[in-house]
Amino acid sequence: MVLRKSLTKSVVVTLALVAFAGLAVAQQFPQQPQTPTISPVLSLGVSLVLNLVVGGIIVLVAPDYVEGRMNAIRDDAAVSFVWGLVTFVVLILASILIITLIVTIPTLFVLGIVGGAIATVTVGTLIAEQATEPSLLVGLVVGAVVLSLLGLIPILGGVINFVVGMLGAGTIVKGYNDSRKEQGKRAI
Repeated sequence: MVLRKSLTKSVVVTLALVAFAGLAVAQQFPQQPQTPTISPVLSLGVSLVLNLVVGGIIVLVAPDYVEGRMNAIRDDAAVSFVWGLVTFVVLILASILIITLIVTIPTLFVLGIVGGAIATVTVGTLIAEQATEPSLLVGLVVGAVVLSLLGLIPILGGVINFVVGMLGAGTIVKGYNDSRKEQGKRAI
């Protein structure tokens, strides 16, 4: 008799669990909000316009500086890249350590934009000189188009833009460092 009651309870409990499991499976979980994505066309357009505007201003205002930094990248791209990478890491660390001084973040931003524009002109000039005698503006347009299109490639585009940005930022910081050394030598 006790065995029969235990068996009956076990069957009832098992059937109840199966029934509730079916209810649980039938439940719909709330949809997770989708992260908004940026259209590749919009990304291309913004990249192209930003490179052309910033690069155009820099080329028109300081063409000798752009040519000097462009030659520095051509002469020793690895040194420019390392300078850019070290500067990037140091400014990020300085931004974290000295968050109250809201100077390092805009400096990093400006350095990245201006350095990217100089490197864009360099890339464009290297490509354009294969076909014609390029000017800085031709190099800017060719570089902006090529780098904007390459930026659309998932992962690789980001890596390419990072390397180009580090080249440009590195050549700016190295040029500044070299000019300070020269001023120090002249003062002695």
